[in-house]
Amino acid sequence: MYGVKFSNRELVAILNIANGMAEIDGKTDSIEIDVIYTQMQRLGIDHEDLLILTEDAIMKMDPTTAMNIIAKMTPIQKQYVQALLVVIMASDGEIHEREMIMLRVITMTCGLPPISMTDIKNALITFRNR
Repeated sequence: MYGVKFSNRELVAILNIANGMAEIDGKTDSIEIDVIYTQMQRLGIDHEDLLILTEDAIMKMDPTTAMNIIAKMTPIQKQYVQALLVVIMASDGEIHEREMIMLRVITMTCGLPPISMTDIKNALITFRNR
């Protein structure tokens, strides 16, 4: 749907990092899980495949491997990953310090495009006004 494609291994890496972002503040809100689920559906991943990919992301891949895979993605794929992480951060109505630290680490480690605090705050405002 987005015009960006990912291999199953790349999807597992994205889910690994996305789940980590959802959990980093010490609680996983249902809205964060909904965001991940919705975005995967928009990529054409059905419910059963998503369950399998998520299990692989949690049980079979460590964050370092996930970041190494993301680092090798195309610039367009990296933009998608970054946007997903920002949406997850903002979806619960708060941006936590741990989420900011995690985003900075992932951005630097994976070579994601720079993102401004203004962009992150705008994402938060968008979710607060939903």
